[in-house]
Amino acid sequence: MTRKPLFLITLLAILLSSSNASAGVWFELLHAPCLTGNENNINPVSGRYRGAVDCFNKDFNGGGSRTTLSIKAFQAWEFGTMFLYYDITGPFNSALANVASPNEKGGFFGGITVALSGKFIGEKLLNRKLDWGPLSNVSLKYEAEHVSKFGMLNYYGLQWDLVVPGMDFVTVTTVIRDDYVFRGVDFQLGAAWQKTFALGSQDFLFGGFFQAGLFGEGAHRNPGPFDLPRGNRFFLAQPQLLWDFGKLITFTPAKLYAGFEYQVAFNRYLIPGKAEHVLQGMIRWNI
Repeated sequence: MTRKPLFLITLLAILLSSSNASAGVWFELLHAPCLTGNENNINPVSGRYRGAVDCFNKDFNGGGSRTTLSIKAFQAWEFGTMFLYYDITGPFNSALANVASPNEKGGFFGGITVALSGKFIGEKLLNRKLDWGPLSNVSLKYEAEHVSKFGMLNYYGLQWDLVVPGMDFVTVTTVIRDDYVFRGVDFQLGAAWQKTFALGSQDFLFGGFFQAGLFGEGAHRNPGPFDLPRGNRFFLAQPQLLWDFGKLITFTPAKLYAGFEYQVAFNRYLIPGKAEHVLQGMIRWNI
């Protein structure tokens, strides 16, 4: 499929969207303190702190200790959904801050996804509800991903919403990853999930996602001395375990959460052999 029809589909989705829809906006503040890291025991190639559990790799993105502010929004509309997220590294650092990398002065990464729901459109055309059993919905998905100082990537494919007993939601994505700096494309498999549960009087949330590039793209179109010669397979997962502490302090339930996120990454940034595993403390505010 060429790029032009994909952008036309996205434009059509935006023009058809309804303003009378439910929405959600939330903030996530994450911090990896790197208390278990030793500056004298770092892998010189990957920048990984050997034996550490709460450190990012010390590399072009920053030092072992980092703070990230994530801004996320979800909007349902008449014929599908919209989701956006933007992660800001070093959100509180000034232009004069002494940091390991310029990326820690507000470097950002994120994307905007528009999905056209086959079920919603079918129900509109047939004027009745559709029951697809374990498949709650299937949507045509397009995502524009933005990476600070590196440009934009395109993703297009299908989003599968599943009915899984005991889960708030489970979504699987099968998409084409189209990074123009590489020749060809990659096939990417992903999933996201959420489950709320209670232990005694306390409420918890277990959620997260994973993404896996299965084959890797082709050769770099115009490689420089620091560029990868070609795309590579990769795996990234970020499960979260959060406690609804807002309920404990008599704030509105399901608004303020505290807990942890654990990132697991292989071939990080498509770099062969580069792994990054880090535990971060986390606060989430659902507006």
